[in-house]
Amino acid sequence: MSIVRRIFSVLTPIIVLSTAVFVMMNRQQIIDEITLWQYKPSVEIVAIADRVKMSDTGRKMFYVSNPQIKSANEFNEDCRRVEKGNAILGCYNPSSRDIYIYNVTNSELDGVKEVTAAHEMLHAAWERLSASEKSHLSELLEQAYNNVKNKKLSERMEYYDRAQPGTRANELHSILGTEFANLGDELEEYYRRYFTDRSEVVKLHAQYQEKFESRENEAQKLSESLKVRKEKLNRELSQYSTDLADYNSRVADFNRRAGVSGGFLSQSDFYSQRQALKTELSELNERRANLNYEINSYNSDVLRLRELGVQIDKLNKSLDSLEGAK
Repeated sequence: MSIVRRIFSVLTPIIVLSTAVFVMMNRQQIIDEITLWQYKPSVEIVAIADRVKMSDTGRKMFYVSNPQIKSANEFNEDCRRVEKGNAILGCYNPSSRDIYIYNVTNSELDGVKEVTAAHEMLHAAWERLSASEKSHLSELLEQAYNNVKNKKLSERMEYYDRAQPGTRANELHSILGTEFANLGDELEEYYRRYFTDRSEVVKLHAQYQEKFESRENEAQKLSESLKVRKEKLNRELSQYSTDLADYNSRVADFNRRAGVSGGFLSQSDFYSQRQALKTELSELNERRANLNYEINSYNSDVLRLRELGVQIDKLNKSLDSLEGAK
């Protein structure tokens, strides 16, 4: 018995020490499990997770971050923007480890809350990765970024580099994971941790992004077209005015000569010149009609361009919590 007691007395501190080490090494995982057990998601939060096809792991990351849909005033308190001109739709607070999502109500932008939720969930997931995982993923993310980058994405990443230095890989992890398809086999396999079908969140992003892009593309084409047409119209109007003034001068001269004896070589000469003036008048009238048509078409497209500007501004304001708070 004494031998047994001595062995037990030696093992006990070892067991206690091992338990302490395990808790220290898995502290966040244990906290997450407790938080998940206590958390009861609302119907709306569950619907968001369902719609973007979060996996069990993705749903866990989302739920333990206590996701909250906020009105403009509440959101502005929880998510402070760095630059006034750059609206934000959500944020993940690394201190409280909470996710806040701006309650965008514009029906044209259906899906924006879901994509924002998935984006912020990936921030929560990134925070829980090991240093070696982050390092390896950073390389993969940069490779994928170079394959898919466009002007808007480049400008967006420049903003993060400027406003939130040190967060580039973290932001790429969320942006690429929710907005871009075909990121390469290894990244696609990695994102299956968090989504059962990542194409759904990418599709939602493309769906509401198209509302902007279709209008912006139309506005860009119209703007370029109007510039060329305005220059052409100005040239044609100037030439028409010159030709009309010249025509009127010659008509006045014709009428003057018609009123005096010897103004024309013969009666036939009189009729020939009069017919030439009548033909020229018809041509001038046709030119005027064409110019009026082009002017009306130009003015109609100017109004369309203004309308597109109003629509784009309305969409942008729908995403801007500062505007929503007014």
